[in-house]
Amino acid sequence: MAPNNSPLHPAATFNNHGFYKLSRYLRYLKYFHNRPLYPSFPIQPSAFRKYDLDIPSLIHKVGWDSLFENQRFNQCPEGVRMFYASLKRGPGSSPTFFTTVVYNHEIKVTASLMAQTLDLPCLGSSAATNDDFASIVFDFGSAMESLTHDIGRYYPSMLSAGRLADRFKVLHFFITRILLPRSISPNELVHPADAWIMANARDGIQLNFSALMFAHMINYGDENYSSPLPFGPQITRLLHRIGIDLRDKLIVCDVREDLRAQHILTRVDAQVGRRKPVICSGGESADTLAYVEAAPATSNGQLVPALLEVVSTVLDRITAIKRKELIGLEFHHAQIKRAKESASSTSQDEETEGISDYESPPEYDF
Repeated sequence: MAPNNSPLHPAATFNNHGFYKLSRYLRYLKYFHNRPLYPSFPIQPSAFRKYDLDIPSLIHKVGWDSLFENQRFNQCPEGVRMFYASLKRGPGSSPTFFTTVVYNHEIKVTASLMAQTLDLPCLGSSAATNDDFASIVFDFGSAMESLTHDIGRYYPSMLSAGRLADRFKVLHFFITRILLPRSISPNELVHPADAWIMANARDGIQLNFSALMFAHMINYGDENYSSPLPFGPQITRLLHRIGIDLRDKLIVCDVREDLRAQHILTRVDAQVGRRKPVICSGGESADTLAYVEAAPATSNGQLVPALLEVVSTVLDRITAIKRKELIGLEFHHAQIKRAKESASSTSQDEETEGISDYESPPEYDF
């Protein structure tokens, strides 16, 4: 590591902290040195198979299985922030490289360099930006239509992630929180890159992940972004492998291990997963009460034949709900019994996943 600069003035000492120029160091102090790093969500795609959502197959089709082999790394927060603070794009609307300075080492970064040093998937199409998608005539609107599933609910935007079919809702979660993490707004939208990945995962077409990661990373060198910085462990590994001394600067990555498949299914408003009916003050489910309130009546308040049909439907639904609750209770006890009998810690973890509770979600926004 290069030594710090000598004092520039007796009354004001400047420590360049690994930057060539004062201007870059001041930019780092103003916009980056207190920025949080994005946490790690180490959840496996296979956790969703019990809900008949074959997410591993979608991941496999784009060739990204290796990205889930190890999600726990050390990272150097200071080096990661410096990396973004000094990032300068190459020429063109879709640059093929960017440069950055970390601990007085100037680095020219390309998607190929990241693929080689980080062992990233690099087979398949390298399209990664809106310009790239336009050049290969990727129809974003048609892709969205093919990925959505009408559940009879109104959404304020045609790009809302809530319109996706369940398996693509979960895949969108993986894209936006784990693979290409970004700041999540209350009204989540599907970006063109998201639709590109999901459409190719459905069709079984491999994608160059390093190209997508490279294009995504460039955005965070913009000082106007205030969200957590992504790829902390990956950038740290990149710096280490190209020879930058990070000894005594590494800390354990922020790993959020209490996330379960059911938490994600609730977060993305999926239609599958164990759910509890909403109970009204009278003890009936909200949907049942809505049926009764909508029932027609004659002018003298007596039931008409249509109401009898509604009442029959309500009774059928109550019976179905009770039957489902009993099945769920039996399944719950069976899981506890199997967990106690199992000597394997892995099996115990899987059983815990199966009985995770919607009433105990993680205490952080994801």
